[in-house]
Amino acid sequence: MLHERKLPQLEAKDLTRIYVVKLKLLTWLLKSPPPGQITQAELIGKFGNKVGNWFWKRIRKPATRTAFGNAVDALSLKARTNMSSAALVAAALKHDARFHSKWDVAGYELEFPRLYPDWLEVIKAVAEPFYDLWLTGSGFATADFRLKGSEMNRDRIMKAFRPESMGICGYCDGSLGDVGTKVEANDCDHFFPKSIWPHLAIHPANLFVSCKDCNEVWKLDKTPMGKADIQGLAETYHPQLRAGATHIAVTATQSATTPRQIKLSITDSTVPRRAITLVEALDIEARWTNDINEKMDGKGVSVFVAKAVRDSRRNQSPSLADLEEIIDSDIDWHRSERGKSERSFRLEAALQYQRTNHLADILADLS
Repeated sequence: MLHERKLPQLEAKDLTRIYVVKLKLLTWLLKSPPPGQITQAELIGKFGNKVGNWFWKRIRKPATRTAFGNAVDALSLKARTNMSSAALVAAALKHDARFHSKWDVAGYELEFPRLYPDWLEVIKAVAEPFYDLWLTGSGFATADFRLKGSEMNRDRIMKAFRPESMGICGYCDGSLGDVGTKVEANDCDHFFPKSIWPHLAIHPANLFVSCKDCNEVWKLDKTPMGKADIQGLAETYHPQLRAGATHIAVTATQSATTPRQIKLSITDSTVPRRAITLVEALDIEARWTNDINEKMDGKGVSVFVAKAVRDSRRNQSPSLADLEEIIDSDIDWHRSERGKSERSFRLEAALQYQRTNHLADILADLS
């Protein structure tokens, strides 16, 4: 939400191919549901041999029907008994699938499940396995889905995001997490939570890499976009379509309880509500504030400039003018490193506050 992130073109195109198949399955079941339990022949007729057989392996004959197969049959049955409503739901899913190209269109909003809440559970049962079982599990084979790259799975998605991320979490500006021999200490986040918008699970503009803390502790299923209506979409940042880094201002003020500590605030002068939803979703003001204060605790306010002073003065005591110049240089560096070095926003704000309020204290610490 803070820094711009998007899949490289090859991964985005391959994931789109799979998402289109998913959307095709949902709209078929809703608009032209089979007359009974779905058969292998019907799947092959609709999707061709490779994808049709791929689905059949995951549905199976009635005697050995999988949970996914039962979900497919349940959605088909509901559609057959509610044809007019099912057609509206199908139109809503296709409408929502274009959100990435309609984001800045006046009046655009997501329609499902807001307009059709009684269809959410049956859609979810068919849509979520595309991520929960297959993208994170067995993957999507190149030959079956005519992909241009390697097998599509969660690991490929995570690795594709890594180079442009430069080790920075796009949500909180902290570390994205280390990369080990087989696993990475980061996570995949659905910007529109799949528990509420399951039809957008694995959508290329809805799947992003974040640090584990952001995904598993802070954001979870929170919805900075509200109900994804006109107002909700206007009042949120989006990792690909409206990154917050170019809109926010971060300021530091003195802590109300501890004079030598600070409080960080995040604002957006153009659309104030966007900064509020960012903070509410990620608790980012408190996280940044506590991080800065923790670094200063017991070390004095000079902790963020001590190395710069050593490097520039070679252990000579700086003058007040020297110190101002050093801090100004550090502020400029952190500003230039936004999105390229972790914690740049909070460090820039903390240094600016220290320059304005604590030069004498810093000088005393360094003496």
